[in-house]
Amino acid sequence: MLLTLAALWHDVGKFSQRARWGERRRHEEWGAEWLEKRLLPRLGFLTEEGRRRVATLIRRHHEHRPYERDLRALQLADRLSSGERMEREGEETGDPARDRLIPVFVRVRLPERLPVSLEANPPTYRVAPFRLDDVVFPEPPVPSLERPSAEPGYPGLWQEFEAAWQAFPADAPTFAEPEAFVMTSLSLLRAYAWCVPSAAYRSEPDVSLADHLQVTAALALCLWPLSDEALSRLEEDPFASVEVACLVGGDVTGIQRFLYTISSRGAAKSLRGRSAYLGLLCDAAAEFVRRSLELPPCNLLYSTGGHFYLLAPLVSSDRLAKVREELLETLLAYLGGDVALVLEAVSLCGADFRIAPKERESPLAARWAELATRLRERKDALLREQAVAFPEKVFGPFGAGGTEFCVVCHAERNEPEELHRLRLRRPLEPEPGEEGGKCSLCRSFEDLARDIARAEYLLLRPAARPPEGTLAWHSVLQALSAEMWLGDRKLVLERYRPGDWVLRLNEADLRPVRGNGRAVPVVGFRFLPCFSPFENEGAIRDMEKLAGDSVGVDCYGALRMDVDNLGRVFAEGLGGAASLSRMMTLSRMLALFFEGYLNVLCRKADPAGRHLYLLYAGGDDLFAVGSWDRILKLAALVREEFRRYTCWNPSLTVSAGASLHHPKYPLYQAAADAKAFLEAAKKSRHPDGHEKDAFGFWGRTVDWDRTYPWLEAWHRRLWEWLAEGRIRRAFLFKLGEIAELHRARERKFSQPFCLSGVELHCLAQHDRWLWKLYYYAAKEEPAVDELLQELQAGRIDCLQLLVRWVELSARGA
Repeated sequence: MLLTLAALWHDVGKFSQRARWGERRRHEEWGAEWLEKRLLPRLGFLTEEGRRRVATLIRRHHEHRPYERDLRALQLADRLSSGERMEREGEETGDPARDRLIPVFVRVRLPERLPVSLEANPPTYRVAPFRLDDVVFPEPPVPSLERPSAEPGYPGLWQEFEAAWQAFPADAPTFAEPEAFVMTSLSLLRAYAWCVPSAAYRSEPDVSLADHLQVTAALALCLWPLSDEALSRLEEDPFASVEVACLVGGDVTGIQRFLYTISSRGAAKSLRGRSAYLGLLCDAAAEFVRRSLELPPCNLLYSTGGHFYLLAPLVSSDRLAKVREELLETLLAYLGGDVALVLEAVSLCGADFRIAPKERESPLAARWAELATRLRERKDALLREQAVAFPEKVFGPFGAGGTEFCVVCHAERNEPEELHRLRLRRPLEPEPGEEGGKCSLCRSFEDLARDIARAEYLLLRPAARPPEGTLAWHSVLQALSAEMWLGDRKLVLERYRPGDWVLRLNEADLRPVRGNGRAVPVVGFRFLPCFSPFENEGAIRDMEKLAGDSVGVDCYGALRMDVDNLGRVFAEGLGGAASLSRMMTLSRMLALFFEGYLNVLCRKADPAGRHLYLLYAGGDDLFAVGSWDRILKLAALVREEFRRYTCWNPSLTVSAGASLHHPKYPLYQAAADAKAFLEAAKKSRHPDGHEKDAFGFWGRTVDWDRTYPWLEAWHRRLWEWLAEGRIRRAFLFKLGEIAELHRARERKFSQPFCLSGVELHCLAQHDRWLWKLYYYAAKEEPAVDELLQELQAGRIDCLQLLVRWVELSARGA
């Protein structure tokens, strides 16, 4: 643990140094001195000798050829982690006191979507504590002549960082438990050092200090068990072909089936709980693997969107098979195979950490792709693996037959039968006024949805015993040795016990939870998509009310969105610059947008909090329902803000699919319809040759940059003119008739230049849409003349969608 602590804090002196740039001292001295005075004396789990040893390791981590094993491991970890740095071109050096962090998105490029000169004059992040607002959006660079002699944000940022540490109560688990201290350290570094470059003098400042410190700490633990021969070879050449660590990947499988095969009235509440449950399950599984391999929290690189990755010592590979079997058996016993998790690993050698920025390929990206391939193959073989290990649980028989089953998930009473051995029940409870009932698990998902909607904290506790009683969402997590509660300040104050971990949700704030004369410590933070529509009395609104509050027709909308070419972005996007820190940062920043900032966007699209329901948001995708007009607003807002968030890089785009439905239309079918429109959008090709980056708008694929803004602008104008009486509804019907004539013409004559004379005569009859446009242009007032001229000039193919949009908005007005 001493090595992990020293590695995690070895470069904190660079942060302190930038805040006091006029005082010339080595960053090793700054860091060791600050830890000795401010932090190490508060760590009750360390002896006095242990505190001295941590400070000594930090002070000496640049010493030439040390002989102690822990210092050698620290130096090698730092050198491997620093191998990702991209040297500045030319002789000009950077200024650590002024240079800001360059976003990782600048480095992403796909061959067919080359970015617009981002690297020559890149945007940068502001120097400020992390917040879910404009802080996370890069700013244009400031010309050198206008920049101050030192970045004014660093002194203030450092002071806030120190104040955050001082705010922890003396009895906080942070100072009593090594793992809690590492967790808190990671959280505060991500909150305050997320925007501090790890190097800027001779290197491009595109890796944050927080990420560099975490990767170094994770690597140091992996290097320590290596043989003396391996360490010596790496000291001669850190990028030698010597195996140094295992990259372990976990992937939750069955997500689509688990989420979208449910049915019944009120399924939206169950779906919201199910989607949140998958995120919590992924976190619990990642923690289970981490603890089983005896790794500190810094070795969990990230966990999001049903995936997690850890860095582990080479000796851990021998224990993965047992951990995999335990996970498989647990999920099969409690969930009957509805959800499973695959676990795989690849070894990393020193050569994988060397980057070649001018090359298109990176050794680390190849290892990452290899791990992804192994995970896919493990998924494909999962049923066979389950059948061999647990044949009776796969082949049955299952259930007792009959007509009693859950109206949401269709499970029979107490299914799977393994629950009886586990002392658990899955009873069915009847629904008032309806046939059938809901099982205890589906009811618990509805409870979870209500808890999440207003949750401010996540409370974690190691499970002391296996679950018993009624099967609920927390039962499987408890079987994985994790108890969890989601709630507000009152819940934390009531349930907290010494040793528990409290995480604040959707805010990078680690101030204690105060009340009833107590101060409950917070050890970290987590982002969780939780935007929900409420009634005045606090209940979550159902689909009928969401549809009824739409502008115009009483329908609800469904929206599916995800990032285009995500697999290629990770496999190819960073090219030769791919490194562990950059890959980790890219994943975490994408997840931050969809799991954290998406709550902010929902609030912008629905300030009253009564029209949108964010049912699912993972590492790179989302599913939302709500009043249909707000769904369209959210789709455009997400696309616009995602482009700004990713520096307007054309290699990073999103596609969307939106569908429109009657209030009683099944939610699972609406999800399928929106997904089909999304898939159609991903098959689109633009005039410049690039694919995807499109919107499946009610079954019609439109491009984001040209067609959708035109539709949106003319929808607004026609709707306003209709409300003002400047045009009549009859005009909309005329436009609809023209659109249908044009559509019929396109269906019958797709290749007019190959037609016979008789067919050309017939074509003239079908081109009535054109002369009708001229006719109406002469007849209507000048206000609509611009629209009619644009339709004649090539927008006619968008007319049907425009008319439908305006009609639906004006219905009932």
